[in-house]
Amino acid sequence: MKIKQFKLKKGSPKSWREIFQNPRPVTLKSFKTGSVNINKRGTINIKHPHAGYIRDEVLNVPIKAYLIHHDEFGDFLLDAGLDISYVDDTRGGITGDFIDEFFLEKNENIKFQLDSSKIKLKAVFLSHLHSDHIAGIRELPKTIPYHVGRGELEDYQPEINGNFLNAVETVYEVNFSKLDKMPPLGRCADLLGDGSLWGVSTPGHSKGHISYLINGLEGLIFLTMDACFIRDNLKLKIAPSDYTWDIKMAQKTLDMIIEFLEDYPEVRVVYGHE
Repeated sequence: MKIKQFKLKKGSPKSWREIFQNPRPVTLKSFKTGSVNINKRGTINIKHPHAGYIRDEVLNVPIKAYLIHHDEFGDFLLDAGLDISYVDDTRGGITGDFIDEFFLEKNENIKFQLDSSKIKLKAVFLSHLHSDHIAGIRELPKTIPYHVGRGELEDYQPEINGNFLNAVETVYEVNFSKLDKMPPLGRCADLLGDGSLWGVSTPGHSKGHISYLINGLEGLIFLTMDACFIRDNLKLKIAPSDYTWDIKMAQKTLDMIIEFLEDYPEVRVVYGHE
């Protein structure tokens, strides 16, 4: 696997209002690729001073991947979900003491859903490298570009999250530190170069976590990915704590997202696991 830096054009800072006045020919389709059981006391940081009592409750939540279709540039996948191996094995063939279990119904795997729609991917953008977001890579093309936020690869634990990247030809790192800040969000990347798909640096859940903002003709959509697991994270204004690299950073990131959504209430939110 080769690791290269993703080339981004560093332009003059623009306001989100200016960007939103120029929607692009891009649409979103969501795929459910299995599910996972998580405890609500992990989806909400119970140590947060405003958490109150969070009931000990197991939630079965979807594992999601998203197709971005651009009329000019083609089809791009955001996260890869699960591959077909999870139909018969909840651990997807991975062995060890700390392997998560996921549940996949027949024909829910990412390849089946893409093939059913006759989709030929141009590239894959990954929010982070936890197994429920990357396992589907095993059945996707390996010669197309894969992209991650800088910091993800150095913190990647294949013995826990699966060595799903081992056959990928090239992984491109998006280095947000060289980009301008886009208040009230932090540093953001114009991933396709025309203002249609923005990568938003949202560290906390993982070191190089990326959320995504879609500026399409059908409206504005903010994909939180795992910066915000479920609707209650925004409702309570409290970030998740389970599977989280830096809980304080995750809360800071959520506060930033909340401020952005308050400034731009027309933006529709799609939560990471809801």
